[in-house]
Amino acid sequence: MSGRAKISLYNGIVVEYGESTYALDPKGPSKSHYTFVSHAHMDHVQNPDPNSRVLASRETKMLAKARGFDLGRTTESADGVKLLDSGHILGARAISIGDEVFYTGDAAGRDRAFMGKCRTRKARVLITETTFGKSNYVFPPIEQVEKEVNSKIGMMFDKGRPVVLMGYALGKSQVLSHLFSSWSPLYFHEQVAKMNDVYVQCGVSLKSGKKVSADLSDLPRGPWVMVSPMMSSRNKLAQRLKKEYRAAFIAFSGWAADPGYAYSLGADFAFAVSDHCDYKELTTLVHDVSPEVVYTTHGFTQEFAADLRSQGFDAKPLAGYQTFLSEY
Repeated sequence: MSGRAKISLYNGIVVEYGESTYALDPKGPSKSHYTFVSHAHMDHVQNPDPNSRVLASRETKMLAKARGFDLGRTTESADGVKLLDSGHILGARAISIGDEVFYTGDAAGRDRAFMGKCRTRKARVLITETTFGKSNYVFPPIEQVEKEVNSKIGMMFDKGRPVVLMGYALGKSQVLSHLFSSWSPLYFHEQVAKMNDVYVQCGVSLKSGKKVSADLSDLPRGPWVMVSPMMSSRNKLAQRLKKEYRAAFIAFSGWAADPGYAYSLGADFAFAVSDHCDYKELTTLVHDVSPEVVYTTHGFTQEFAADLRSQGFDAKPLAGYQTFLSEY
């Protein structure tokens, strides 16, 4: 590979470099030579075009299959391409195309339990997510959160009350399952249990617990811990758990950095824990890649691009471009 990349928006982000085209997390089947699937969250995965070679990790393929998507034949290697662990969820990858383009997909900026942070690589063009690209989104150390949450659980147990730990069913819930596995009895919502099983198949050590179905059959009274998907107080299951079991709800999300997040969700407590970079970590990531051009996507694209320009970067929000972003 040689020369400069051309980046366009068509059914997602498409990079043309050398004689190949790369569709990065396309919204649907792409005719590009390569389709890159960064991870298995529903907003990033789809059934690819059978004629496009799929770049994805083994774990992403397995998790996608568990969620009803068939990625077909996948590979983690191609000429001039390198996939790096993005740290977001199990199997999540960033992609480096030559020395030209580095695309993070969704990326984490710190270690959490068995998960590491995004690995970076120098590139002339960086395309990065900016989910928490505003300066008020700075998260506390995970060790501090773990200590505070264990204290909350202990307080509830002393009152004979169970605790529901809420996070996204794929990714966050597995981290929670690991961090708070010392509590007993330990239950998993059926959606979480399904994803936990795939993690275990992939070699992640997660404590086994009892699966809880939507009808709450066999769920005892008294104190216990359940890991569940995120639920608002309007959710019928959440209402039953509160009314019939006096359960306390603890939510885990980067949005918990916003005052009032716990109240808006109807949770008893909320902690700013995310599988994405916070603002400072996003800034560090950009400096590590040291690009000539930065494109921001997903989240606070305008705000983060403006901050990067104030630091001397040529930064442009992806949402502001229609067909061709640039031609080098």
